[in-house]
Amino acid sequence: MKALYWTFGLSWSLALLFWLWGGGVGTPAYLAFSAAYMWVPGLVALYFSRKEGLRLPLALKPNRHWLFAWLFPVGLTLFSIPLTLPLAPWRGAATLPKEALAIPESALLWMAFLGGILGGLLAGATVNLLFALGEELMWRGYLWARLKPKGFWPASLEIGLVWGLWHAPLVLMGHNYPNTPILGVGAMTLFTLLLTPALLYVREEGGSLLAPALLHGTLNGVAGLSLLPFERTHDLLVGVLGLPGFFLLALFNLWLRRSVDREGAGP
Repeated sequence: MKALYWTFGLSWSLALLFWLWGGGVGTPAYLAFSAAYMWVPGLVALYFSRKEGLRLPLALKPNRHWLFAWLFPVGLTLFSIPLTLPLAPWRGAATLPKEALAIPESALLWMAFLGGILGGLLAGATVNLLFALGEELMWRGYLWARLKPKGFWPASLEIGLVWGLWHAPLVLMGHNYPNTPILGVGAMTLFTLLLTPALLYVREEGGSLLAPALLHGTLNGVAGLSLLPFERTHDLLVGVLGLPGFFLLALFNLWLRRSVDREGAGP
């Protein structure tokens, strides 16, 4: 599929140039680079969709599935916290700025979580949505349209695999799995495999690519909260992007699969 060759060629070339320039996670230019990287698939998808006469739905007609898309990342983040407890030491407010420790720890953590959730929800519906839309135009837009005849679950598998491998340069730079970048490529691919059904579900039920972009953008905004009170013993053991998140997404996929089978049709 030419669109994928162009996506990987342009994306990985951009990442290589950024790395050779001395860039990486934590450098001043990383935010601008990551935003550009996220939009490479979107621009390729727009080009090939126009060339092939393929329609990418971008209607702003929210329904209840948009609300699910907005809140699902919050639930995923919050439920991952108790599942992380057996896997990483609890540090509580020790992870927060020292000047804030005069406030009681429980109150401080509640304030941090509430502020983080509200900020993530706001960002997820605004600036993060715009960044995430670049990816969604390709993965849940162009690529889904091309693979849809194979069926929901086979297409989910292929999209999740390709989407995860596309992240490889970012992960190797230290994004999301800073202490285990090589293992992190595999972990990120597993995460995208598990997350793709939820994104395809809201894309179909929401009737627009803005719905998965909302889920994707909100997740980017709140997932870090799942790491807040813990000592990061191992990248693959903590939070949404570790074993707790994998487990919760697997449970959701089991529910989705049973729901689909019960209804006798795909989402």
